[in-house]
Amino acid sequence: MDCELLEALLAKRQSGYSVENVGRLKRGAVVGEWRVEAYLGSGLSAEVFRVVNVRMKCEGALKLFIGKTKGLKERFVAEADVMRYLSLPSLPRFLGSGNYEGIPFYVMEYLHPVDDRMSNESFSRLMIKIASVVQSLHDAGYIHRDLKPGNIMRRSNGDVVLIDLGLVKKKNDSTNAAVRSANSISIVDGRPVGVGTTDYSAPEQLLKGEASVASDVFSLGKILQHYYGGNVPRKLRYVVRRATRDVPEDRFPSAKDFASAIRKRHLPAIAASLIFISIVGISCSFTYWKPFVIDYARMVLEPPKKEIGELVHRENETHSDYFLRIKPLAEKGNIEAQIALAEAYFYGRGTATNRYEAVAWYKKAAEAGDASAQASLGLCVFRGWGCEKDLSLAFQWYLRAANGGNLSAMNNLAYCYIHGFGVDKNPETGFNWALKAAGQGHPPSQTMVAECYLDGIGVEKNLERAEIWLYRAARLGNKRAEMLLRTR
Repeated sequence: MDCELLEALLAKRQSGYSVENVGRLKRGAVVGEWRVEAYLGSGLSAEVFRVVNVRMKCEGALKLFIGKTKGLKERFVAEADVMRYLSLPSLPRFLGSGNYEGIPFYVMEYLHPVDDRMSNESFSRLMIKIASVVQSLHDAGYIHRDLKPGNIMRRSNGDVVLIDLGLVKKKNDSTNAAVRSANSISIVDGRPVGVGTTDYSAPEQLLKGEASVASDVFSLGKILQHYYGGNVPRKLRYVVRRATRDVPEDRFPSAKDFASAIRKRHLPAIAASLIFISIVGISCSFTYWKPFVIDYARMVLEPPKKEIGELVHRENETHSDYFLRIKPLAEKGNIEAQIALAEAYFYGRGTATNRYEAVAWYKKAAEAGDASAQASLGLCVFRGWGCEKDLSLAFQWYLRAANGGNLSAMNNLAYCYIHGFGVDKNPETGFNWALKAAGQGHPPSQTMVAECYLDGIGVEKNLERAEIWLYRAARLGNKRAEMLLRTR
C-alpha cells in the first residue's frame, strides 16, 4: 500500500473531501462479511478500503489485489499468510480473507498513519518503538526487508505496527519465488538484483539480494534520518552513521542495540554529567587525567598468565607454596618463573610486597629478551615503582618490548611519542605505533587511535574512522571507548 497516498486521502477525508466513489469498490458494497465505507488508497498490487464487519460491527482495512503479474499475486498472498500465521503485536491483526468476483482480498485491522509533525524528542521515542517492534519480528525469526516510513503505522492506542509484509522472509532462507519473479530481475540489463526501496535499503540488499538483521538495521538508520528531514541532531548523528555503514558487520548488531543507542543519548543532562564525572574521578584515582589514558592495568595489574609446565598453579596450592616452588626455578634462570616471581613480589602474593625485588626479577627476564617482562619493567621505570623514575630508560624498554611484539608496550610507546615522554615529541610515529597494536586487537590502542582521529593528532581528523575504532574497542569492553561513544 502506498502510505503517502493514504495519508493524503485521510487528510482529505477528515476535511470533508469525498473519496467514496474512488476505486474498484463503491461505498456500500459488501465483500464477504465486510461493507465498504471509504477508499483509502492504492499501491502497486492492491487498493485499500476502510470496511466494517456487517455482523460484528468492527472496523478493518480491506486490501483488494489489482496487480497484473503472477509474481505480484504470490507476494500479495504471502503478505496475507505472514499476518495469518505470525501473531505478533508488531504486525497487523489478520481479520479474514477470500475472493471477490475471482479477485483475492484480505482484511486486517484498521490502522492510522504516523504523525510526522512532532518534536525531536517525540521522534526519538517513536524510533525506539519502531526498533522494538522490528526486534520482535527478528526474535520470531523473520526479516522485514522493506522498512520505510510508509510501512510504519500505528494503532489508536499509539502502538507501532509494521505493514507491507510481502517481502518478509525467514532468516537465512533463500528469497521466495514470488519475490524473485516480481523484483529480482533488472529491467536494464536482465541481471538479478535485490529487493526493497532504494532510499531505505542496505547496499548488499539492493545489489546482491542479501538480507539480514543488519539490512533491517540499515533501514532503521535511514528512517531516523528521514524523520529529522536530514537535519539529525548532533547527539544522534553517530546512531545514523553506525546504522547505515556500508559493511553490515560495522552496524549495530541488532534493532535492540539501535534503540539502546538512541535511549542512551537522551539521558538527562545531569545524569550524563554525573556519569562523566564519576568516570574521570575513577581515572584520577590512579593517575592525573590526560587526553590519552594508558591502560596501565593491562600490563601490570593483569599480567599474562604463564601456564607452562611447572608454573601452573596446582589444585589447592596456596600462594605461599607456589612462591616457594617457583623461586628455585627463577634462580636457575627460568624466564617464566622469573616473571611469576616478580609478580608475586609486586602484588604480595605468597610473600611480602616488595617492588624493588619485583623490578629486579623483571629486569632479569627483560635482559634475557622477554617482551612481556620488558613492557612491565618499562612501566615500573616510567612510574618510579621500585626504582628511580627515568622516562628515557622507560622509553627504551618500551621500544624493545614493542619490537618484540608486545601490544601494551606499543600502546605506551605511542603515548610517549605523542606527548614527548623520554623521546622527542613525534605524534605521527606515535599514531603509527598505536595503529599497529590496534590492528592486532588491543582495545586501549584502538581507543588511542580513535582519539588521534578525533583531535587530528599525528593524522588528519576523521570522525568516521574514529567512530569505527571506538566501536571496536567498546565491543571488546574498553570503558574509555564506551564513555566516548556515550558522550558524543
